[in-house]
Amino acid sequence: MNIAGNFDRDKERALTGVDLSRKGSIDARIQSLVSVLNASTDFFTTSSCSGRIIIFGDNKEGSKSVKKKGCQWLYTTHDEAVYNAALESLQNLTGDSVLKFEPFVLHVQCRSLSNAQSMLSCAVASGFRNSGISIGNKGKIIVAVRSTHGLEVPLSQDGELLVTNKYIEKLIEIANTKIQENFLRIDRFYQNVISLIETLKHDHISANVVNKPNMIKKKRKKCEKMESRQSDEKEKVFSVKENSQSEESSENICEDLSKCSLFESVT
Repeated sequence: MNIAGNFDRDKERALTGVDLSRKGSIDARIQSLVSVLNASTDFFTTSSCSGRIIIFGDNKEGSKSVKKKGCQWLYTTHDEAVYNAALESLQNLTGDSVLKFEPFVLHVQCRSLSNAQSMLSCAVASGFRNSGISIGNKGKIIVAVRSTHGLEVPLSQDGELLVTNKYIEKLIEIANTKIQENFLRIDRFYQNVISLIETLKHDHISANVVNKPNMIKKKRKKCEKMESRQSDEKEKVFSVKENSQSEESSENICEDLSKCSLFESVT
């Protein structure tokens, strides 16, 4: 299985494809982080959310629960929530509603398992302790960066508020505290990722420096073998020529002797 080849192919598809998320773009808070990861040779992002505070509901008559699929988004922000705006979104309710804080989540595809382990260490050290690694059937290695400090509280049922405005105000305060902590963790993660990528670059350079002398040695040995073969061939050719010349010389001597008489003729 060519994992490296699959990684390069998947990365090209991901970075040239269309953003299919509900928002259709990367959240401003994590644009720098995503750019750094996508510019590296060993990582790229497949999905992301910087974290958000939302109020969503199902305004259909007779509905007894809030369903994620097909629900109505009454209020949403990727920054701190504003109490008055959140309260206004709860006017004219006919169904159920829920206030929810969803922390930062990021999925990073990695070139190798060792890269994934390094990315996971960065995530955990930054406070995202619920992070993990998954490996697909085709060798796709994904690190999910996530945490557990979420919040989900029901606000209304069948169009009737279950809590007071004062309680909603307190929930907004708690959600804002959580999203502030969420942003601090993102900042730590960003710095850790930069350090990791710089370390990997240094390792790649060092590996090339170490391997270069070995490559030179191999080339030298190859050249020496070729020179040795050429030398052997030259010696063979020279030996053949010598033998040929020696045979010609012997023939000439015999011919000369045959012309000579050992005794002068006696008259």
